[in-house]
Amino acid sequence: MHLLSYYGRGRPCFTAGIALALPLSLASGQQLDTARALSALRDARGACESDAGGLWGRSLCGPIALVDRQTRLVIANDTVAQKHFLRLGDAYVTTLPENQYVANTSFPWGGRTWTMVALPLPRDRFARTGLIMHEVFHREQEALGLRQADALNNQLDMRPGRTWLRLEYRALARALESLPHQNAARHHAESALIFRAERRSIYPGSDSLEATLEIQEGLPEYTGQRLAMQQTGEGPARVAKYVRDYEASTPTFVRAFAYGTGPAIGVLLDQFDPAWREEVRKNRDIGALLAQAIRFQRPRDLDKTARARAGDYGWVDVDRGEAARDSARAPTMRGYRARLGTGPVVTLLQSKDSLAWSYDPTELVGFDLQSTVYPSGNFSAPWGKLTVDQGGVLVQNDFSWIKIGLPSTPMAAGAREIKGDGWTLVLNRGWSLRPDPSQPGSFVARKD
Repeated sequence: MHLLSYYGRGRPCFTAGIALALPLSLASGQQLDTARALSALRDARGACESDAGGLWGRSLCGPIALVDRQTRLVIANDTVAQKHFLRLGDAYVTTLPENQYVANTSFPWGGRTWTMVALPLPRDRFARTGLIMHEVFHREQEALGLRQADALNNQLDMRPGRTWLRLEYRALARALESLPHQNAARHHAESALIFRAERRSIYPGSDSLEATLEIQEGLPEYTGQRLAMQQTGEGPARVAKYVRDYEASTPTFVRAFAYGTGPAIGVLLDQFDPAWREEVRKNRDIGALLAQAIRFQRPRDLDKTARARAGDYGWVDVDRGEAARDSARAPTMRGYRARLGTGPVVTLLQSKDSLAWSYDPTELVGFDLQSTVYPSGNFSAPWGKLTVDQGGVLVQNDFSWIKIGLPSTPMAAGAREIKGDGWTLVLNRGWSLRPDPSQPGSFVARKD
């Protein structure tokens, strides 16, 4: 998923002549760029038809719903049985079911699994096609045997982790820019793997976490960009530009790093080992597959070699930038620790299977290696619903608990709606907040 988003509000109003209206005017006064939506659906159809199952051995053609977050209006390439719709060119207009989150994801609807992409779409054709086909891959990912659990990589919010990851991105971009000259591309790919090995040596166990997210999100992003290349005629240099921009603009890599490494490694593997997409079903580590493809040998003195090569990829600038980042965010981190780490909190307990959530994966803050601050998001579980607009909540990486800072004003006894600094908790009937015996001054949600 690219950006997980929130429930929309309001209802759309179909107006006379909707099948011809470009753009589409809504009762709210908003307008949808239906020309871009229709173009995107045509490009998605063209991409999947020209691929014809060649990339993954399975057709990627299927139902796609482009959804407006606020109105929940759907522009789709197919219809749903017993669902009212209107024609819009070669597409269909309807509304999303009331109980369905608006998100970039796959979801069940009318007995089939659909791809959903939230509007508005990128203006750039390559980016637009890549986004939709990324989400299309998610729809087919389980059937392909390539679905993985989400894995948060909090080491990539720490200064050493971020430094070596950024250098890896730069080396991967250089490798892509060097194609089709394989010797030069191999050299830069080797540098990327050296920086990756150095990072993982600092954080034992991070190799499996990173490999897991590269399967779950890196493969969809590779698929999207690979099919966008075919559809638009652009080459590896476009992916290299994406990787460079991603390295420079992404605020946090905790849940987002694989969107950058996945397409880069995948396109390089297409050059060095075209059969890799079959092998990845058995060896779920695309970095290891690249190492195998270029016959990479880990240096005997890894740290010395990594530092020697780092200068060729802007080590000084990256290190200076990461030092400045650490300094700038130090007050914010102290605030998180005081409010969510050592201060009194409200704790919400649940299992991962019982929790539904939506958030922006590029916002997450690594609190430590086991827990993460979500600056904003929606969370719902048997205890009720938590909406976070600002200020953040602390979440254990296995989702077994969520902690929110106590409100600045006393909580009313028996209240079902509690408001704090930037958050609102609505408890379901039969649930209440009780004193937490494990943490004086704190509370925990319990079933009555």
